[in-house]
Amino acid sequence: MSELSIQRRSRRLIVRIQARLEAGAGDRWIPLLVAVALAVVFSWLNLARLAALDAGPDLAAYTQGVWLLGEGFRPEASLFGDQVHLLELHWSFILYPLAAVGVIFPVAKTLLIAQSIAIAAAVIPLWFLARRVANLRIGAASALVAAYALHPVTNRLATESFRPEALAVPALLAVAYFGAQKRWFWYWCFVVVVLACRADLGLALGLWGFVLLGDGERRAGLWTLGVGLIWGLGLLLVVQPLFGDAAVTGQYGEYGDSLGEVFLNMVRNPLDLLTDLTSRPNVNLLVGLLAPLIFIPLLSLRYLMPAVPLGALYLIAETVGGDASGERNALLLAFMFIAAPYALNRLGDMGVRRVFVDVRILATLTAAAALAFISSSPLSPYDKPWTWGEPDTVEQAIVDAASMLGSDVAVRASPSALGPLAERPWLYPLQTDRQPSVQFDAFDVRAVLVVERDLPPRTDERRDDFSERMQSLGGFELIVDDRENGVSLFFRP
Repeated sequence: MSELSIQRRSRRLIVRIQARLEAGAGDRWIPLLVAVALAVVFSWLNLARLAALDAGPDLAAYTQGVWLLGEGFRPEASLFGDQVHLLELHWSFILYPLAAVGVIFPVAKTLLIAQSIAIAAAVIPLWFLARRVANLRIGAASALVAAYALHPVTNRLATESFRPEALAVPALLAVAYFGAQKRWFWYWCFVVVVLACRADLGLALGLWGFVLLGDGERRAGLWTLGVGLIWGLGLLLVVQPLFGDAAVTGQYGEYGDSLGEVFLNMVRNPLDLLTDLTSRPNVNLLVGLLAPLIFIPLLSLRYLMPAVPLGALYLIAETVGGDASGERNALLLAFMFIAAPYALNRLGDMGVRRVFVDVRILATLTAAAALAFISSSPLSPYDKPWTWGEPDTVEQAIVDAASMLGSDVAVRASPSALGPLAERPWLYPLQTDRQPSVQFDAFDVRAVLVVERDLPPRTDERRDDFSERMQSLGGFELIVDDRENGVSLFFRP
């Protein structure tokens, strides 16, 4: 058989496969298979991190709050601060159904698996947004899905700790898809999901109403504008002050603890606002978000603009020392991938039924996403994620010590030990910027679990001196003294 004949047969085979995929097989199977594969990978990695006591700082706090809710206690997780109700964390009502599931299954695993499934499920509305709304061919839709799966922010949201707003990513994409398709029942169902994930997402959702108004959907646009803004501003400006300022709602940094204070201070200090917004860290963050997509979302600013005001607020909070990384990443990631299919539609040429995008653009998009994955993703091969969860003697010593304490015991523990201890009413973090103190760290608790690797280095003499003080001044007994692994457990009968 000649070389020319082999080439012709190969091309015919590729054309037949493309034709079958374009005819409907691709829409039925590609997004589903990719979503399932991502959910399995993300869940496996999350459970490995959980076993390695490396699941992130927020997971233990949300685990404690959701566990309290599921057990019928008032959901005021001590890890979030003094008397901080779970709803004060930006009104994440989505945690309530998760608490119901957590009654049956371990809470931490429930939260991590739910987050993994949500981030993976965003592939489905993204695919249909590209195929049925932007009218892209299989190749362009596949390139977008690959860019989403490989994007460092996608991987970071899926595997670093737990944030309720991460659950809103597929819902935001679904809102854009069903709104474009004028399937209003499902549109409003996903609007409810977005609002339940976090109250201030209502501000971005309300601004999405202007997109619908621009599409000629006057009724849906006005309702979206009203519902989003009333929900977001009502809860944050009216209801939130009635509850008081929660420790975590101070994430807007020096601009104020509540959203009302933020707006007032921004009006009073516009130059400071502009300086923080255009700071070098924020520019680097935006480049890191857009570079894996070769900046194509900027070609469809109309679909990106609803996220800009709230995203700017998050960027300012990050600059002044708050922790808005999860909120910022979830919001901007969702809207970037809402805008990306429309941008590719503009870059392509309309055929009979589908838009043809230059293969060089798609190859560049895929290559940029792959390079960003390798260089910046927490799942990069350089970080060897397949080794996560391998047995470690220190982690096992922490788990063994934590298992000796009942759920009714008030505990203060090092950060790496908070996870195994989270399902209890009273749990407090041990400060890591100083040596432990009997006066501060043994107050009002019955157990103190110290992990040396979380603390500044100290000599054996200082460890012995602290142990003696805990026993003589605090009335504690040293029931675990694992010098080899650096784990100590003090218990007061």
